Amino acid sequence: MDKIVNVIIVDDDPIVLFGIRKSLEDLEQVNIVAEFQESTTLINNLSKLSANILITDLSVPGGKYGDGIRLIKYIKRHYPHLMIIILTLNNNPAILNNVLGLDIAGMVLKQGAPTDLAQLFAALQKGQRYIPKNVIKLIDSMNVNNYSNKPLSPKESEVLRLFANGFLVTEIAKKFNRSIKTISSQKKSAMTKLGVDTDIDLLNYLCSIPNEFRVTARR
Repeated sequence: MDKIVNVIIVDDDPIVLFGIRKSLEDLEQVNIVAEFQESTTLINNLSKLSANILITDLSVPGGKYGDGIRLIKYIKRHYPHLMIIILTLNNNPAILNNVLGLDIAGMVLKQGAPTDLAQLFAALQKGQRYIPKNVIKLIDSMNVNNYSNKPLSPKESEVLRLFANGFLVTEIAKKFNRSIKTISSQKKSAMTKLGVDTDIDLLNYLCSIPNEFRVTARR
């Protein structure tokens, strides 16, 4: 990596964006070339910018290009030269582990950003990947709890397959002629097995794994 690096920052929270900018301005080797608050504007301008590194929140607003793992995959496919650093509040070990599996250059939890950013760029200058110690501990906890080793039932898999493709719980219940309560319980049980707590975390997790939860059409 060159001594001086051009950096793009993406976060939908103006306060976080300001904080990250101030932290980076203290680093001599960093030159901030652009800031964005959603993924559509980022992608529309990315080819016009000369940047080495993209620091982006895992969850940002965006229509066509989405966010999270879907956005990371798109950027890596179309801009393979760009080093991606994920900035996130997410502390779910399953999702963090899958994001790291996308061959990103590093990750910073927002809680430790001021300190971790300096360590991140020090590692990148040496050609090293940066993963904070607390993220490593979270992933180790996932391995201990064996989230991924708890198999989903066939019915739970059916529910997640449709949920991943945009179906609401009410629509899934109607499709399978089950009660909304039953579908909700199966979805909740699957989320517990996967170690995720929110619908956003669940969708990010499903986007990161093989196509077993994909269907070819919404209807």
